[in-house]
Amino acid sequence: MITLGIIGIVAAFTLPTLIAKYQEKALVTAAKKSYSTIYNALNSWCQKNGELGNYEYFWTSQSNNTEIINELAKELNTVNVCTSLTSISKCGGEYDVKKAKKTNDGYGNTATDKTMNSRRIVLTDGSFISVAREVQNGSCNHTYFSNEKDSNGYYIEDSSSPTGFKGEYKSSPNCGFIHIDTNGFKGPNQIGKDYFIIGTSGKTLSSTSDTYGNLNYVLSHDKLIETENYKLGKY
Repeated sequence: MITLGIIGIVAAFTLPTLIAKYQEKALVTAAKKSYSTIYNALNSWCQKNGELGNYEYFWTSQSNNTEIINELAKELNTVNVCTSLTSISKCGGEYDVKKAKKTNDGYGNTATDKTMNSRRIVLTDGSFISVAREVQNGSCNHTYFSNEKDSNGYYIEDSSSPTGFKGEYKSSPNCGFIHIDTNGFKGPNQIGKDYFIIGTSGKTLSSTSDTYGNLNYVLSHDKLIETENYKLGKY
């Protein structure tokens, strides 16, 4: 009885760790598969329509996100494609994607990523793909206005700015972002776990920021980044 008791105590301590490692391994495997899927799809499109590996042309040759997502869908094993918020119900409906770390959205709520709810490709393996085109005036080099936040993460009001909040114009060479949910609705639906964002510029695929899930880190280290466990709602 004493031996069985000891075994039970050891199991109680070790099982949660083993389960967590198994779950992480499954998420890492799914992330690798999704990256390979996107990499192959982009290169297939470029080979057919331009220069192999020239992702810039993939973004600049189309005029909006609808055209981009339809072009990408042609290179994937697709179940359904929804190109707007009004049609997203055909692809399963809306859902929340948590940030890697708890973040104030600037208005006092926990920030979420809503790109997947604007447009979505549903693949045969249950994963989701979405896009966010950044091309401006036919070029990947573009400017955008970035709102400034105070020490508590709230936007600072400024009636003279184009957004109504204090900030500054910044520039970026990025052509666009590809958003991946490796297992669709299954969860945990959090950036850095089953959700990753890949930036594309020229011939480069990049996800090196924890804000985007740092898929490059996952691929090279065979492990996920550290994320926070929190509830959505008021910040």
